[in-house]
Amino acid sequence: MNPLIRSFCQTRPCLQSLYLFKRLLHISEPEISTFPSILNSCSSLPFPDAGLVNHGYLIKCGGFGCCVNVGNDFLWMYVKLGEFQDAYKVFEEMPESSGDVFDSIIHWLRRNRTYEDVVIAFEKMVEFCVFPSVQSVCHVIRAYSDLNSIEKGHFVHDYVKQNGFDDHVLVMNLLISMYVKMGRLDLAQQVFDKVIHKDIVSWNSLFTGYAQNRNWHKVFDLFLCLRRAENLVPNVVTFLALLSSAGHARGVGIGMSIHGHLICMGLYLDVQLGTAIFDMYAKCERLDYAQIVFEQDLINKTLVSWNALIAMYKQKGYSQEAADVYEWLVMEPNVKPDSFSFANVLPAYANLGNIQRIKSIHSMIVKRALDMEGDIVLATSMLDAYGKCSDVKASELLFACIHHPNTATWNALISVYNLNNQIEKGMIIFREMVRCKVLLDPITMVALFQSCGQMDSLKQGNMIHGLGLSKGFSSHLMVGNALIDMYMRCGCTKSAEVFFHSMPRENIVTWNTMICGYMKAGCSSAGLGLFHQMQSEKGYKPDSVTIISLLRGSLAISAGYVELFHGYILKLGLASETLVMNTLIDSFAKIGIIEKARALFTQNDFRKDQSSWNIMIAGYGMNGQGSESSKLFAQMQENGYVPDSITFTSLLSSCSHCGLIEDGCKFFDLMITKHKIQPTMEHWTCIIDMLGRANGLEEAYDVIRSGTYQNSSKCVPLDSIAVWGALLSACRTNMNMKLGELAGQKLSKMESHCLYHSLLSNLYSSNKKWGEATEIRRVFEDRKGMKKPGLSSLKS
Repeated sequence: MNPLIRSFCQTRPCLQSLYLFKRLLHISEPEISTFPSILNSCSSLPFPDAGLVNHGYLIKCGGFGCCVNVGNDFLWMYVKLGEFQDAYKVFEEMPESSGDVFDSIIHWLRRNRTYEDVVIAFEKMVEFCVFPSVQSVCHVIRAYSDLNSIEKGHFVHDYVKQNGFDDHVLVMNLLISMYVKMGRLDLAQQVFDKVIHKDIVSWNSLFTGYAQNRNWHKVFDLFLCLRRAENLVPNVVTFLALLSSAGHARGVGIGMSIHGHLICMGLYLDVQLGTAIFDMYAKCERLDYAQIVFEQDLINKTLVSWNALIAMYKQKGYSQEAADVYEWLVMEPNVKPDSFSFANVLPAYANLGNIQRIKSIHSMIVKRALDMEGDIVLATSMLDAYGKCSDVKASELLFACIHHPNTATWNALISVYNLNNQIEKGMIIFREMVRCKVLLDPITMVALFQSCGQMDSLKQGNMIHGLGLSKGFSSHLMVGNALIDMYMRCGCTKSAEVFFHSMPRENIVTWNTMICGYMKAGCSSAGLGLFHQMQSEKGYKPDSVTIISLLRGSLAISAGYVELFHGYILKLGLASETLVMNTLIDSFAKIGIIEKARALFTQNDFRKDQSSWNIMIAGYGMNGQGSESSKLFAQMQENGYVPDSITFTSLLSSCSHCGLIEDGCKFFDLMITKHKIQPTMEHWTCIIDMLGRANGLEEAYDVIRSGTYQNSSKCVPLDSIAVWGALLSACRTNMNMKLGELAGQKLSKMESHCLYHSLLSNLYSSNKKWGEATEIRRVFEDRKGMKKPGLSSLKS
């Protein structure tokens, strides 16, 4: 039966072997060679009872002391069962023992059990004065490293020093890595300095540590020391740490040097290094170099590199480029986009208003069964994308499909409502959050303050402020910035100032929020004063948001400030920022310096986008150069840009102001028939104004009544202040009393702006209807209207 039992144990039917062994005990005494197999079967069971019984039997028979191998088998059985105390008792009772047994145990524990078990085994080795092998010490250091306990790290480090293991470079390298993982770069450096014969792994361990802890300059200094070391050649790991440091430090010069060095060493074609070079240029905001590396040098493009390029374009605001890269990725046969790809390209498609592509990505996510609930970033991106495309219903349905929405998902829906001016719905969602006891976070408070600011509701803003105080969010910087913005939007600059001065800490966003708020509120002098204070007292460097806010607000002061801020842009190195340059071009156009606007537009220092062309087209129109607008429109299409709704608004306005009626009609027809853009209220207003200026008042009136014109089949309501005001202005120009009175009556019912009352009064006066003119002025004064005096920055 003994051979049969051993055979069963080898083929792993454990219970059968134990059953036969039990029967054997009733018949005769088993051979000692059978026990290792039986103990192996016992260790395979989920409970230790069978092993304990057999252990007791062998002790009773006196067989345990006669065979060291059986003792080792007992030791292994208890280790595999997790009964470490019993294993150590066996070890103590063994007549002969060596470190080899413990070395094997530590090796097995490292592969099959927890790090804590490895540590316990090692500490017992030390207690029993068993001398381990170098391999065991390495396993133990890795275990201590994974436990991330500095106290345990000191213990194993002292053991290494006391027992002469510090002569082994492998052990010392692992100690360096252990301290790096624990964030103790000072101790890692001390170990590194004591290594006599350093290899490239020693250097790389320290390189990686300093790079992970954002000490970029130390990485560069360490590399210079490595270059002076003899017989050591940097490898891929070295350059990965260097490129990562160069990217995070925005050191494009150092990155280019490393790039050239890799080409000389013949390492440039390595996939990891190629991706790292591309990522370095992306982090240094050298999109031109990054794109060249990606397109020409990355032979084996990984999904990581594709995602990095999409993310780079998205972060810089180049939505069309991000979308183009994604389309390119989809066509690749061996690479499939993942949730990170979708989360990065969705904002780009949202900015482009491409709702069809957003729906397509949504369907791909559903088909691949990606975890929308677990992936907060992806779910938020999808909700936000639908919201930016004004498809609030889709956002609501997506939210309803998520069975367990978390705080971030609720916040995203509130933001969607804010984006689409459905503030009340956002407030309802917030109340539902409170009812469902969803945990509020700082993002929730920011969204709520945005809601209150958009509603211009100071009362609700104060209530949310109180809620933030009770929840402990008042010291959160992002919440504080949103609170200042809310008070500024509500016109309560004093409250914003009080909170601003009471903030325990602030950043550039805080100052920008105050400056932008002052500028929007018409307090330009206060905004400029704060701008100078920000630089002189706090030492903050203005960024693109600062300059854009100042440019938009300085138009009410003088044209000289626009020139001044142009100098600031050049000094701060913001001339390559598309949004900054668009705002500067728009400012020069608005103050009548169209030559300067044209010069900035034609230069190649910044990357033009759709808005750049739209702004310049509008700039020509507002300065009476309608023919130049038409030429620029043709040039825009030649450069591959597709005109959008704003483009045609600018064109129609330009044609209207310049009297280019035929061109205006042509563009309106082109917009509807070729580009399939349905006219908005702005387009209709331009058409009414254009027809009125051409003395086509009757046709303009028919357009307002029917809501249709030429090839436009869609009927839209045109009963608005802007449209009737445009008609009244044209009636005033053409002295048409009949339609003028009709337009005036419509506007009076709408409680329109005082400008239109003045137009109607002037129309009566021009036709010598003094009584009607006096009556209009009396009604106007009763309503306490006040016409604001105009400002002009044009030089005489």
